[in-house]
Amino acid sequence: MPKNPGYRNNNNGPRKRQAQLDEQNPVVQAFRSYASELDAKHDRHERILKLSRDITIESKRIIFFLHSIDSRKQNKAKVLEEAQQRLKKLIEVNFRAIALELRNQDVYQFRAAYSPGLQEFIEAYTYMEYLSNEDNGENSKSISDWAALQSIMQYEVEAEKEKPVQDVGDSPMAGEETTVKAVEKFQFFVDPTEYILGVSDLTGELMRRCINSLGSGDTDTCMETCKALQQFYTGYISLNCQRARELWRKITTMRQSMLKAENVCYNVKVRGGEAAKCASFDQKPAEEADEGFF
Repeated sequence: MPKNPGYRNNNNGPRKRQAQLDEQNPVVQAFRSYASELDAKHDRHERILKLSRDITIESKRIIFFLHSIDSRKQNKAKVLEEAQQRLKKLIEVNFRAIALELRNQDVYQFRAAYSPGLQEFIEAYTYMEYLSNEDNGENSKSISDWAALQSIMQYEVEAEKEKPVQDVGDSPMAGEETTVKAVEKFQFFVDPTEYILGVSDLTGELMRRCINSLGSGDTDTCMETCKALQQFYTGYISLNCQRARELWRKITTMRQSMLKAENVCYNVKVRGGEAAKCASFDQKPAEEADEGFF
């Protein structure tokens, strides 16, 4: 007798029979096809995500490396040359691999996977361009627009195609096919929205350059960088971004960076050479301050 009379051993009860799926059923075959398609999509998403993560890490390192430019060390040309080579490698290797994954695919389905890496790359690339054009005169201080950035994301790959040939002399008989190599062109699509978001992050690096240049005693660079920040902010507040939450947040951060740079330049004008020692650069703008944006 069992200790608990109310206890029932389910192992001795009748077992339910498992239904056998008919693999020849059209519905089952359709769902097998859907599962295979979803697995392929998820695998592609993970591969693109890993490539984007590598781009993000390398872009951050390049930005940090560009901040090592110091007028006292006279290392600007060397740093810019190395940064250009590292950015070129990202374009030729990482972005090419993503473009191959996105070939014949809907790029917007995988936008979330490569968006962080693309924005970080645009920030590093435009910052490198700004520093390269900094000494070419006031009118030459510019960065690449969306079309110029898209033009460098063009790639080619050799693809084998079968082509029918005609009977001419000792050539193969008519109707036969021969394998020929053809060059197939493809590109990595740079979304204009991602370009605008990436350039907006550039203002944070300009603010850091403004403060660092004052620390090294280069007050002219400090003033010019502040003017560039004001021009960026003027252009961005003219955009209609009522429903663009991410852009709205970046413009708010841009405004804070601009006010910090203006505070630095104010100290330079008022205190002169003592600004680097006496100025407080971490002051946050007042919440009630209104610059016409809020």
